[in-house]
Amino acid sequence: MAVIQPGICSCFIQIWVNSNALLNSKATGIYLVDNTLHDGGSNEGSANLLTVVNTGTYICWSLLNIDPVSGMQLRIRSFGDAGIFGAGGAPQMVNATTWTGQAQAEGTDRYAINFSAFNSCSTPILTRVTPSLKAG
Repeated sequence: MAVIQPGICSCFIQIWVNSNALLNSKATGIYLVDNTLHDGGSNEGSANLLTVVNTGTYICWSLLNIDPVSGMQLRIRSFGDAGIFGAGGAPQMVNATTWTGQAQAEGTDRYAINFSAFNSCSTPILTRVTPSLKAG
């Protein structure tokens, strides 16, 4: 499947990262938000976001540093495959901090987003969040 371009997405999920918290071995400091207004979505502003979309919706995930001058580089490394993504499979990389995919199957599914944070003086910090997606 070709990479979905962000311009055709109607659902946008942003992953805001407090890189200072990650550097200090804090598990907190990761906040997910989306632009959907569907009933049933929950946990906005937490790492356990539940996003509700219509089946067939194109979704764009973006990874952002809360402190843009920190020097930390963020990178989405992979998505865990989940049934909600259907035959198209897990989301695909557009660039280091933007990935796109499609909710192809009905239901609710938890999925993993694996990302790293690093600067020139540190070993990469690998982190995973597991939000949920509901399509119907």
